[in-house]
Amino acid sequence: MSTNINSMTPIRIGNLLLKNRIVSAPSTMHSMSDGQLYPTENAMAFFEERARAGVGMVTVAGLKVGKDVQDDGAMTAWDVNAPNHRNKLMELVERVHYYNAKISMELIGIFPEGYTVSDGCSIMGWGEGHEITREAMEEFKNDWADAAEQLADCGFDAILIHSGHSCPLAQFLSPLTNKRTDEYGGSTENRCRYLIEILDAIRARVGNRLMIEVRISGTEFEEGGIEIEEGIRIGELIQDHLDVLQVSAGMHNPKWMTWVHPCGFRPPMPNVYVAEAFKKSGKIHVPITTVGAIDSVSSADEIISSGKADIVTIARALIADPELIKKGTSGREDDVTPCIKCMRCHDSTVYGHHFQCAVNPKAGLEACLKSLETAPERSKKVAVVGGGPAGMKAALVANERGHNVTLFEASDSLGGALKFADYVEFKYPLAGYKNWLVKQVEKNDIAVKLNTKATPDNLTGFDAVIMAIGAEPLIIPVPGVENAKIATSVYGKEDTLGKEVIVIGGGQVGCETALHLAKKGIKTSVIEMRDELAPDASTTHRAELMIEIDNEPNFVTITSAKCVGVTADSVTYEKDGKQEIIKGDSVILSSGMKAKSAEADSFIGCAPEFVEIGDCVRARTVEQATKEAFYAANNL
Repeated sequence: MSTNINSMTPIRIGNLLLKNRIVSAPSTMHSMSDGQLYPTENAMAFFEERARAGVGMVTVAGLKVGKDVQDDGAMTAWDVNAPNHRNKLMELVERVHYYNAKISMELIGIFPEGYTVSDGCSIMGWGEGHEITREAMEEFKNDWADAAEQLADCGFDAILIHSGHSCPLAQFLSPLTNKRTDEYGGSTENRCRYLIEILDAIRARVGNRLMIEVRISGTEFEEGGIEIEEGIRIGELIQDHLDVLQVSAGMHNPKWMTWVHPCGFRPPMPNVYVAEAFKKSGKIHVPITTVGAIDSVSSADEIISSGKADIVTIARALIADPELIKKGTSGREDDVTPCIKCMRCHDSTVYGHHFQCAVNPKAGLEACLKSLETAPERSKKVAVVGGGPAGMKAALVANERGHNVTLFEASDSLGGALKFADYVEFKYPLAGYKNWLVKQVEKNDIAVKLNTKATPDNLTGFDAVIMAIGAEPLIIPVPGVENAKIATSVYGKEDTLGKEVIVIGGGQVGCETALHLAKKGIKTSVIEMRDELAPDASTTHRAELMIEIDNEPNFVTITSAKCVGVTADSVTYEKDGKQEIIKGDSVILSSGMKAKSAEADSFIGCAPEFVEIGDCVRARTVEQATKEAFYAANNL
């Protein structure tokens, strides 16, 4: 491939010309559904912003394949069958087309009546199904063709058939899950047969009106499943029935989800090598798309110019900063807000009931933000107390809005509660965000006073004060607890802890501290009074964390255990009505944090405008710190 081809180079695929080679990956906006069987204004505004961001194509998700589409009270369920449901889908098409972007719909069908490819297969990670019948396969194939035809009539430019990550169609492709004994099981050709039949049925209906893209897992990693050579063989067999092949990796099960949704436990962009193997095999003649934590325009440029893929698909990085493309192509890539791979966007669509991003407080508010934001009446003199993530974000937003900002930090450096991330290998995305905040503060017109503890007496002459002094460790009332080291104090001092360590507290912080130490070769035992570890972690991150814990031999779990005594080298705990003693070289306390509410409240009245944000309100997450900082600064 010529080196002058990069991510901004247009690409023609059949009848479709994409203005560039960056595609926004599908996001299913469950939290933006109010039960309607069509896109809400919130969902349309979200996808419209993807188009405004400058991508060549926007991939949307939410359509349910089948005739009887109903609201289940939780998930997005768009129905393309009823004419009045198509109205909003057609409006969505026009709003994306307005920005000269193309639009695609992901189709990820769940077989009806609990069917899977073979008996005992998982249904998208929950429950076990039974082998789908030939009659049901034929009906479902027709449902896919019907949906594609209706989407073409609505003006969609493309569809993405999700046949990866052990989704229902993907189960046919994998020798691990496909145990059928008919013509749809056994050989690679047989395992590809049903997907090819669906693709041919769709093509017969829509001709060249839709570009057909298919996602597969180029490798499933699991022994007995698809590995790269078999993945390439599958690609060879199906390529003449599609237009674009999207190569992902992993399976939709707890063991391999960290590849499906690459996080801090994986290196940056860990799945690109799989697409590269397909591209450079010489056996695939259709365009190849790569996906999985692509982080920037420069990364996309390198992938494409070096011939690793033809198209790059991005989801989370564009949520973290919708200006990623504009900043990246104008020499401002250092200003792109980095994604921390926390998966809060993914989890909020089901469990949070409001779409959110830990580093982009505007996410989920696309439809109403213009009506919420107003310009400040005048420039104000603003003091921000605390140089953690909340304080830095508040200072940046206030400065951007034209205020004169002074940031007070009691220690000798900015970063606050995120400083620990510098020492933890699997927290490199969070460390990157912390460092980005620090650099943004440094490059803007913000007066920073380090080694300066603010008091109500020295905050004079300010129009507004934003308190962001954070939280402090919660000390449990247990005899001898003073002998324990506080979890936040051990980072950077790991070599002083000894060969065996006991961590009291198995919440997310305790587990991540223990895992960090265990990965350094220290045998680390975690004592948690609840029945499971890290119940406070977000759903997907907890699953990822537990994968790592289960695979770490130096991590010892003791749950349903109440700590009743501590010495410098031991912990006594009660479990099942008995007392046990565990010995170690050091004891670490990770029993939570408590807000510095009293100290924060002591500043009330020191300025006409006063607000508290972040952990000094209540110890929580980066997401809450970022959001409250944004709100506070926007209301000055």
